[in-house]
Amino acid sequence: MATITSTGAVNQSITRVGRYEPFNLQLARGQISLHSQVNVFGYQAAVGTTAVPIWENATAYVYPSTAVVMTLVSSSASDNAISVLISGLDASYNPISETVALNGTTNVNTVNSYFRINSLSLATGTNIGTITAKNGGTTYAAINPGIGKSQNSWYTVPAGNTFYLNRVQISSNLSYAGSVYNYYQVYAKTSSGLVLVVLQQPFVSTFSVQRQTPFPYAAGTDLQFQVSTSTGTSAVGIVVEGFLIQNDGTL
Repeated sequence: MATITSTGAVNQSITRVGRYEPFNLQLARGQISLHSQVNVFGYQAAVGTTAVPIWENATAYVYPSTAVVMTLVSSSASDNAISVLISGLDASYNPISETVALNGTTNVNTVNSYFRINSLSLATGTNIGTITAKNGGTTYAAINPGIGKSQNSWYTVPAGNTFYLNRVQISSNLSYAGSVYNYYQVYAKTSSGLVLVVLQQPFVSTFSVQRQTPFPYAAGTDLQFQVSTSTGTSAVGIVVEGFLIQNDGTL
């Protein structure tokens, strides 16, 4: 696909002879209808001996049992001129989102009710404090100071779509010494309540997989990419990449 630049030049990412542009680049440029890329990032400095998703709290993650209004607030009164984009799903797993203007340490409620939150990200400004999205005292997503985006290794597949997991990479601060190791697993719970631990894998410093054939997960599936440590704690970062493709017959 060609784009005319401001100078009148034709901006093409294809060879002049083969007339070909790689699928992944077309996808990133928004040129393939009904397809989108999904990138999930997580970081936690103190992962313990219980398998948990990698997020701002070194604890298990609990989903809302019903769609609820979220309360957004910062731990810093200085965060009174920034806004947060909250992206999630309603009770029918349909995508919903909104931008919430923060008021420092004063609670601000969302307009929508969220059954799932997939991410928080700053729409404006830089956060001084920790931003949380809560309901009834339970934290459902957070942004650490100065980071600007939630770092949570979970994802729920929207209605009418299939998520195709393509790549996972995990890094930890464990060294190749002794018998201490990390443990990685993919926790999947379908909308009907079926729970599957799809993959179990020990590793030390780095775990990386680039799937030859992407692994599909159906609409309504709650995915958690979880890590634990055999003893003590470790710092863990995770990157998950895949494709979200609208199902046939859902146009």
